[in-house]
Amino acid sequence: MNMSEEDVQQKLRDLFSDERLGSGSTLNPETIVAGARRRRRRRQLMQTTSGMAAAIVMVGGGLTVFTIHDKDNGAAFPGDQLTMGAASSSLARPGPGTSEPPASSPAPPPTHTAAPPQSTASDGPVKPPKSTAATKPPAQGKVTTGALLTSAGFGKLRLGMSESEAEATAGPLRAKEVRGTCTYGYAEGAAVPGPSSVSLTEAEGITVINPAGTVHTPEGIGVGSTEADILAAYPGSTKDGGAYVAPVSAVSAYRIFVAKDGSAVSILLTSINQDCQFS
Repeated sequence: MNMSEEDVQQKLRDLFSDERLGSGSTLNPETIVAGARRRRRRRQLMQTTSGMAAAIVMVGGGLTVFTIHDKDNGAAFPGDQLTMGAASSSLARPGPGTSEPPASSPAPPPTHTAAPPQSTASDGPVKPPKSTAATKPPAQGKVTTGALLTSAGFGKLRLGMSESEAEATAGPLRAKEVRGTCTYGYAEGAAVPGPSSVSLTEAEGITVINPAGTVHTPEGIGVGSTEADILAAYPGSTKDGGAYVAPVSAVSAYRIFVAKDGSAVSILLTSINQDCQFS
């Protein structure tokens, strides 16, 4: 049975006022009652303090577990938020004898899922890019620089002319030299667009006309033309050492000399069947 404080005090007064204790008793009932009251308050204070300490320990443990759990999930919380949360929990902690409401668990952080980029390509197999003309060597185009060298000759000088016909047309051959059956000389003057070396035989006449300057053909082949240009202009061309031999008539052909990169550097006109050197 629970007794109130007033009932306890009254019981103590009756006890110590009992005549059986003797008239010489020095015990003061008020003093004993005050001491009992102080002990009771001290006991209540200790119980309250113990309950608050246990509550603080529980809150601290919960915050620690919560922090570790969130760190594992990659979330970070500022320190001031945790401090404010702990202070609020301590201020709102109920006293002894009352039930503690369950702490609500924090809401998980929102998860942002990046949407996959929308495909701009149509369904179906991916087609390889088409090859462009840039992968091929650029065409030089027709060359028109220099004098014109035709399949028949150079200026008024023609393949097949005898030595006397050549000198009658272009003047005496300079630096004339005879080696075997071939005669070599140098023609220049108004009859030819520019100085030119010639080779001739007594039987066949002029077999080689080799201009000293820059020339081009009627088909647009000249200095700087590429191998592709040469083969396109003269499909029957064949490679002979460092030159292409391009037949242009039944009796004549161009000999087109090319550099290491395949570009044309010089052109001469020759008879198809001849044995003289290219002077």
